[in-house]
Amino acid sequence: MITSCPEERLRVWEPDDSARGVAREVNCSVFTASLLSMRGVKPGMPAAEARRWMKPELDYWMGQMDIGNGSAAAARMWSSVSSESSVVVYGDYDVDGISATAFMLELALLKGARVRYYIPHRYNLGYGFHQDVVKTIAESGRKCDLLVVVDCGTQNVEAVDTARKYGIPVLVFDHHIARGELAGADALINPHVDGNELAKKLCAAGVVWSWAWKNEIAPSEWLLRNLDLPALATVADCVPMSSPVNRAIVREGLRVMKNLARPGLRALMRGVELESQSLDTDTLSMRIIPCLNAAGRLDIADRSMKIFFPKKDILDDVQYLIDLNKRRRDMSAKILCDVERRRSETKDRHVMFGEDWPAGVLSSVASQVCCSRDAPVVLAAPARPDVIRGTLRVPPGVDAEAILSSISGELASWGGHKMAAGFSVSVEKWRAVREKLEDMLSHAERVTEKEDILRWSPGKLSLDFWREAETLGPFGVDNPYPRLYCSHSGDICAEPLGRKGNHVKIFVDGGELLGFSAEHILKEDCAPSGWVYRPRVNFWRNCESLQLVLEKVVVNAA
Repeated sequence: MITSCPEERLRVWEPDDSARGVAREVNCSVFTASLLSMRGVKPGMPAAEARRWMKPELDYWMGQMDIGNGSAAAARMWSSVSSESSVVVYGDYDVDGISATAFMLELALLKGARVRYYIPHRYNLGYGFHQDVVKTIAESGRKCDLLVVVDCGTQNVEAVDTARKYGIPVLVFDHHIARGELAGADALINPHVDGNELAKKLCAAGVVWSWAWKNEIAPSEWLLRNLDLPALATVADCVPMSSPVNRAIVREGLRVMKNLARPGLRALMRGVELESQSLDTDTLSMRIIPCLNAAGRLDIADRSMKIFFPKKDILDDVQYLIDLNKRRRDMSAKILCDVERRRSETKDRHVMFGEDWPAGVLSSVASQVCCSRDAPVVLAAPARPDVIRGTLRVPPGVDAEAILSSISGELASWGGHKMAAGFSVSVEKWRAVREKLEDMLSHAERVTEKEDILRWSPGKLSLDFWREAETLGPFGVDNPYPRLYCSHSGDICAEPLGRKGNHVKIFVDGGELLGFSAEHILKEDCAPSGWVYRPRVNFWRNCESLQLVLEKVVVNAA
């Protein structure tokens, strides 16, 4: 969606002498150097530091990272796993959880162990390592020599204690912030407990992979071939891409997916009509990850696990996920319409509850509402007859985690990050929690953050320039995709595109901007002061070209 943006919300950077100094020292274009300057690289800094941003070396950064004191203990326990061992892996139902689960399964299979997994049902159990499941595993009659918990477990004290009472040793690999009492696992690997800052930016699958690399749990060649799983999880979990480790993981993982994709993943790419050369963080986020996440939201995450461990009916499994994701989109669209209607009718501006809303699809709707309204929002729905589950999304400058932390005593469970969090609460406490959330979100203090953009003429950007600038990626949280700016004055020179004319090509400053679903620009009395656009590489019939995609129409607030 192309939106309007007042000038005061933008911080416009110029390709100045500082950027030209960086260009000389690093031997790159002024365009790339300007983007480096926006990321804190200045003339006089060691050139090696700038090059490490552009080309982060996985081996180097792994040597700089400390994932915590539990790493060595976990490696010693893992060394005892053999072909006689029976291992159970317990994971979470999102892409990070299933990727970490799949990776641990493969590590166990490398040892020749008998291995099975368990992923809780989003509605019946919810997030976390559950005591009831531990009892089921222990009393099933099937042997369990080691229980490995991934993407949860740090503070599931009772569940871990129960496992140990049954004589089952427990390893926990997690990346969630620890608050209060920690579970007494035989080994707990969570960088937020005792790791360094570099490690704290990892997702759960990244923690597991990094542990395996640092402790030589598997041959390095095998670990590099299996970087696709932590790469998927890193993109899906929106962890900081300012981290050189995360960028290296995603960069190398994308290379694996393009050249040596797993059969199931390759089938899913074909199913969503995605060519391997078009694979990047955007296409992963928009086309692959939603399909994998749809299983945990509307069915069971086991459906997505089948993509990583395919059988002969893989095409049926792929089509099922694609259909499930379409169903999720349709549900989301209906909920979004309902939300917009309610916002216009009710005094509650931030917190909304839907008796018939499926809780598993609320997060994506909440993100859309938060983005379009530029305001915090909570959407909630029944998860079980006695439990309400909600999702909180906030714009930049508001801390979602701090908001839920302030009412944590009234919540059954909660967790999340600065901009996104989720919670569950008993039906009896929901009314009071709802009122408190509405009050807090209505008065949430916000530090307005300007968007950093680079002034650059569309007519002066070539494919070669952009290909070099892409070395600053992969892009994501804390390493935003470059947005460019060009000023405008006078009449708009544009023409319609597409069979229905609902797209627009705008001619400005010697270049062409593509405005998708932007026919309103031709119809409205629009007098922009500038344009915000982003470059992207388009593949068509084995040829690539540079497209400049319009994102925002800049207006003078005065």
